[in-house]
Amino acid sequence: MSVTVLYISPEEWVKYAEDSHAAVFKEFRPSSMDRISYALAATDESGVIGYVTCRETDSESLYWQHGGAVDTRYGVAAYRGFEAFLDNAKPYKRVTTLVRNDNIKYLHLLMKFGFRVIGLRCVESEIFLELTIEF
Repeated sequence: MSVTVLYISPEEWVKYAEDSHAAVFKEFRPSSMDRISYALAATDESGVIGYVTCRETDSESLYWQHGGAVDTRYGVAAYRGFEAFLDNAKPYKRVTTLVRNDNIKYLHLLMKFGFRVIGLRCVESEIFLELTIEF
């Protein structure tokens, strides 16, 4: 099964943002809150695997804001989707992201691919780890 990564402009993302966020995070987040450079969706023969919203912070750096695997597509498909997002980011020198400290599965996945913890943030009484990878 091959994974395809679809580029989605900020204007087009508005159509998918709320449903995508709800599918991954099980919460409502209005699309009007998004400030992204673009979004990526990973698909395979059976449909959407997951998404990530991306913000270019400079010409060499990419910040992954929100994203994840669609809840019914964990496992091998999610791994392949993540790998495809990471391959798509290689024109940049680095990718940075924030992950809630209790999201052990995602932290494990990031570190398996070479992301390293570089900081800690507290946002509205929640603790997030800041991770980055340099290519």
